Amino acid sequence: MLDREWDYYMNNRDEIVQKYRDKYVVISGDKVVAAYNDRKQAYNETVKSFPLGSFMIHHATEPEEVVQLSPFSYA
Repeated sequence: MLDREWDYYMNNRDEIVQKYRDKYVVISGDKVVAAYNDRKQAYNETVKSFPLGSFMIHHATEPEEVVQLSPFSYA
């Protein structure tokens, strides 16, 4: 699940970090669909338009930060 989104992020990481540094990017399929300053806001806004499991939220930072979230983290 979300392999496509993760692959897109990793293949375009430098460009994404340069454009969205320190933002929480929302990736669905093979594109960034939104960027937010706050992880909770990114989640709350994205679930209004995208079903769970169809997007990932990742903090565009340098160096790479690894965070795992449950789909129930903000319920």
